[in-house]
Amino acid sequence: MSTSGPGSGRDDLGRALLAQHPRGEQWRQLDVTIANLTFEQITHMGSLAEERAAERQAVRDRIIARISNPELAGRLASRWIRWKDTFGLPMPAELDDPITVLHHPYLLAQQAPPEHSGWHKVVLPVFDAGLAIAAAGGDQAGIADYELLTAPWRRVCLPSRFTATDAYGPHTQAALRVLRHAEATPTRVVRRMGQVCAEIDGRRWEGAYHAVTEAAIAWGFPLRARSLYWETVPAAEEAVGESPTDPSVVNALWGAAASQAFAGRLDSDTSVLLTRPWRTAGLPLPG
Repeated sequence: MSTSGPGSGRDDLGRALLAQHPRGEQWRQLDVTIANLTFEQITHMGSLAEERAAERQAVRDRIIARISNPELAGRLASRWIRWKDTFGLPMPAELDDPITVLHHPYLLAQQAPPEHSGWHKVVLPVFDAGLAIAAAGGDQAGIADYELLTAPWRRVCLPSRFTATDAYGPHTQAALRVLRHAEATPTRVVRRMGQVCAEIDGRRWEGAYHAVTEAAIAWGFPLRARSLYWETVPAAEEAVGESPTDPSVVNALWGAAASQAFAGRLDSDTSVLLTRPWRTAGLPLPG
């Protein structure tokens, strides 16, 4: 599992950039709605995006062409990598050029074979919303571009009944406390958790991961498991002070956080396995 993309850091747009950005709060809303997307919402957004498709593509190209801030380009490309992984899309061959990465999901949808093109297209409104929120201009033309690209997401996902406090369900805060605790834990302890996780039989760990994914699907929010994984990545990077960091460290922290977020939805064997690295370090769990 990759833990990084272009411009990766504590969060993909950067705390300072988000604080200064006029649409920073909308970006946070987008994050929450993605974790809580249903298959029905994804399909609905995709059908809405078919309207004015050619115009939408022209707007995408125009916005990307006008991104002159290398930090913004890099951080958006990092988020594209995260979303492509979350939606199960192929990664671009070239990851070092942020602009190439930004174009990739749209080229992928155009070039995908018929048996894959449907899914590749229906998820594009998420990328459109992110692109418009982060990079559309604030003048009249930019606002019109923003309105066009974000329309499917706004119509289907807003207002959201979820916020950052319950983005992963009623036990969200317990899961996030795990990540905050990890960031304050000595680096050697966190690395030891990663070592313990790496020593677990790969097939057993994959089985536990799939159990969490299946629990998310049964819950009706199929992206919650992977969204929580990607929320874990920057916490792991901060905990050990490196980016990218060892995937085993990310997996160890994600396992503990997932055991909390999905409390009551996993069998005991899965929960015990997911929390083994954390408990081996002698750390308590909130739940």
